[in-house]
Amino acid sequence: MDEYEEIPWTTLLTEHRHGRAKTLYMAAAVIVAVVIGFVGIRWLTAPGHGEQPVLAAPAETTTSEAVVTEVESSTTTAVLSEADLMAAVPAVAELAAVARAEWFVTDYFTVDGPIPEELISAFVNDATIPDLPNGDGAGISYVEWARAFDVRPTNSGYVISVVFRSLTEEPDGAFVRGPVRAVDVLIAVEDGETAVAELPIPILPPVYHAIDGWMVTNGEAHDDAITATLDYAGMFDENAEVIESGAAGPEWRVVFSVGDRSGNRWPVVMRSDTIPGS
Repeated sequence: MDEYEEIPWTTLLTEHRHGRAKTLYMAAAVIVAVVIGFVGIRWLTAPGHGEQPVLAAPAETTTSEAVVTEVESSTTTAVLSEADLMAAVPAVAELAAVARAEWFVTDYFTVDGPIPEELISAFVNDATIPDLPNGDGAGISYVEWARAFDVRPTNSGYVISVVFRSLTEEPDGAFVRGPVRAVDVLIAVEDGETAVAELPIPILPPVYHAIDGWMVTNGEAHDDAITATLDYAGMFDENAEVIESGAAGPEWRVVFSVGDRSGNRWPVVMRSDTIPGS
């Protein structure tokens, strides 16, 4: 029978708080020391050091006037709205457009009942939308995933290229994964809001078949590398199995398999040149 050691959460919380307090005290001490040193250096190197300062004539501005001026200046800072922020920081608008495009593609190509209101409201207000498939006799289709892979700015917003894959229901009730497809989505951005400005535009998905870069090895990896791999693999599957191993000079590569509750196993790899801190 396995035995587990229980540690009271109150003990962990107390130690955590003490550690944070100690860290804060040390940080404060370092900051104070830096400030004192900086001020001292400025004082020692300032022109006319050691001379008696000439007293300036008393300012005519009264204390009350100074307070009023300070209050007035502090109230002039404007609070940025979401629209101002998106106009000032294009990256925010771009991220919002990407999120809208991925969300839209997921809803548009998913059919599992009546057309959701979220899909209709995603379009610009004056959109003319043709009939879309709905729950009345339509087949069931789910978008498994949708990811943007290209963003191009326009005068009114962005064109977002989205790649996605759908799962469709077969007559026997089983679901089949379809091919990867891609569309361009025109997103309008205005006053901090985003909307879909056109129906999806089919495009070819990105395909990369002209890239080389597989790690080539000669000979076997040393025993320490295999042991380290199995120790690491235990975090994913305690029954990990080494399939093959190899070395390329001082570097090594070990292929091993991991599984899940389905009983399936997948080959994965551990490489010395990808270990953090190596």
